Amino acid sequence: MNEHRGLRASGWPGVVVLALGIFAMVTVEELPIGVLTLISDDLGASEGAVGLGVTLAGAVAGVMGLSTSLAIGTLDRRVVLFTALLVVAAATTASGMATNVAVYLVARLCAGLGIGVFWALIAIVASRIVAHERAALATTVAFAGASGATILGVPIGTWLGTTWTWHVAFYALAAFCFVIAVALWFLVPSVLVDEKFTTDGYRRAWSIGPVRLALLVTAVLVVAQFCAYTYASPALQEFAHVSPAGVGAMLLVMGITGLFGNVGSAPIMRRRPMFALLLVTCGMTAGIAGLMLSGTPAVAALAMGVWGLFGGAMAVVLQHWVLTSAGPYAEPAAALDSGIFNFAIAGGAALGAFVLDVSNIHTVFVVAIVGTLTATAMVLAYRRRVTA
Repeated sequence: MNEHRGLRASGWPGVVVLALGIFAMVTVEELPIGVLTLISDDLGASEGAVGLGVTLAGAVAGVMGLSTSLAIGTLDRRVVLFTALLVVAAATTASGMATNVAVYLVARLCAGLGIGVFWALIAIVASRIVAHERAALATTVAFAGASGATILGVPIGTWLGTTWTWHVAFYALAAFCFVIAVALWFLVPSVLVDEKFTTDGYRRAWSIGPVRLALLVTAVLVVAQFCAYTYASPALQEFAHVSPAGVGAMLLVMGITGLFGNVGSAPIMRRRPMFALLLVTCGMTAGIAGLMLSGTPAVAALAMGVWGLFGGAMAVVLQHWVLTSAGPYAEPAAALDSGIFNFAIAGGAALGAFVLDVSNIHTVFVVAIVGTLTATAMVLAYRRRVTA
């Protein structure tokens, strides 16, 4: 018993490794966004086709997010996470080696397998390798890595791609995934579970009104976000005449303000969660519209900052709403949130690819703005209903 307590007390290095792991997963999922035009030019494929690399990874991750806990039964969660990191490392290496778009897309699909598995298990593992009273804090720290990917991972990957080649960016990220896998094996304790995950938890979580609202808003808002964000690189070049080398700096601006949005949303979120969600939807609308109308790099940087500020708060605010509303069904609600979030990433990227191929980048951003306005209307309708 004392040994077991000591293991839990010493679990914080493992929590940090989990944060770095989800940082790697999200960076892998979103890296093509920053080097989209580079991949497109090198492989001789359309930007919409290359953007499907985000769609495939997100769609497969969504499926795995919903099915992993059901499929793995009582397997040691540490072993599963370790394997997921190795799969992503191998798939990311294959992505970097691709010489045509077909190989690239297959590699991205394989990456989605590991990404979804990691997303599905990170919360339960983080909460069980520390003392019980620190479980919520451990989960928060672990998921901070997801925000860090947008703040640093994608901009750094974009910088590597524009400074050297997009292949180098993928190889560097693959190596990082391998290093994190080794660290996870040594620093994350075994996590064995006795109970089996059942589908009934999904049904019960979905039946809770506020949880259902948050999941539906997540779907709409994330689709809108990634419809536009996936094509931020060509958008910046088209709307504001930003050079390909300057795209990484713009994404960094967005990432830095996203950190402030992530951290700064907490006080408002705790006191007035619905108001916090309305701020997110309205702020994202303003940022996306501002970029579309920017015209110059300076104005585009301001718009990216606004977009990042509220986009950075989005996942935190929605996840907080889901977890605090779900009560005893927090774990299945979190699994639903993870699956829907990743499906929405895929759906947004696919929607953007379709609109871009049949129209132009301006229409892509108009569609994204319609999405953020729809999410705003959903929250307002719910508020009227509960206060009536």
